[in-house]
Amino acid sequence: MSDARRQRKDLFEQWVEAGEVENNLAIIQSLSMQGKSMEEIADVFDITRRTLQKLQKEHPALEKAIKAGRLSVVAMCQNKLMERVSSGDTTAIIYALKVYGGDFFNDRKAVEAKITGTPVSVQPQVQIYLPERDSEVGDAREKKDGKNK
Repeated sequence: MSDARRQRKDLFEQWVEAGEVENNLAIIQSLSMQGKSMEEIADVFDITRRTLQKLQKEHPALEKAIKAGRLSVVAMCQNKLMERVSSGDTTAIIYALKVYGGDFFNDRKAVEAKITGTPVSVQPQVQIYLPERDSEVGDAREKKDGKNK
């Protein structure tokens, strides 16, 4: 990498230098709270989603702002859900039990298979019933056709 490229500051560092970092982090958190996608947040700052993701990895404060916005939406939704549970909304109650009630209330039961001991060979049990003598089969056919020996 050349010296000129190493010295070039990324967008976050430019915000810090210009004294805009706190304001821009607040904007990012607000956009995240509004449910905006990473691409929509990036568009506000005239960068690509990929650049925003790269900045987020390099600058924990940026990642924290995005997560804080998303978590506030989750908290708001949880509060609304609990209000509906408290008012006796059956659907909300069922949903809350599935989410917060653990495996007991979960429709999708996890099945854990454990193999212990030594393998056992299982043979299918098949029974075939045959007449006692071949002559009985012949006798039955002759009687059917009206012939006797």
